[in-house]
Amino acid sequence: MIDTKEHITHEPGNNEAWVCLCRNRPESDGFFPCNKEGNEMEPVEGWGNLYVCARCRRIIDQFTLEVVGHNPNFKRLD
Repeated sequence: MIDTKEHITHEPGNNEAWVCLCRNRPESDGFFPCNKEGNEMEPVEGWGNLYVCARCRRIIDQFTLEVVGHNPNFKRLD
């Protein structure tokens, strides 16, 4: 069976620097901790280890780098 799920990658040689499918990187628009709906939140107890790409709004699992959702209207914390 072929895995058709989307995944982001790391910069070569740097497992801390993500590269989204839209080519966003931490030093560009960046990534923000988010809830399962893709809205930015503080990474407090109960947080689901998800991040949202600030450029394309993909929701990313921090550990697997799998794209688990999308929120084109994500809300940032003020």
